[in-house]
Amino acid sequence: MRATLLSHEKPSDPSSVEVHRFRFEIDDDQTGTITESISLRTARVLVEHFADGNAFIRMLKAIVAAHCDEYDDLLGRVYTDHRH
Repeated sequence: MRATLLSHEKPSDPSSVEVHRFRFEIDDDQTGTITESISLRTARVLVEHFADGNAFIRMLKAIVAAHCDEYDDLLGRVYTDHRH
């Protein structure tokens, strides 16, 4: 599986920090390619509850670990599953 961050949308109200939205693409041999979006708030919840190991969670961890001014620097980055 590969996860790629495609875009970042800032909230219209600067005080709504949790509402940053990130559009991403998941490319998987079994399911094909899908494009979805996720809010910063949802990414934080998922990172708290799931262990690292797949591309999607690795991408979410990068989003959660970044500062607001670094979000656009994440665009185009590709995250892959850990291989054993």
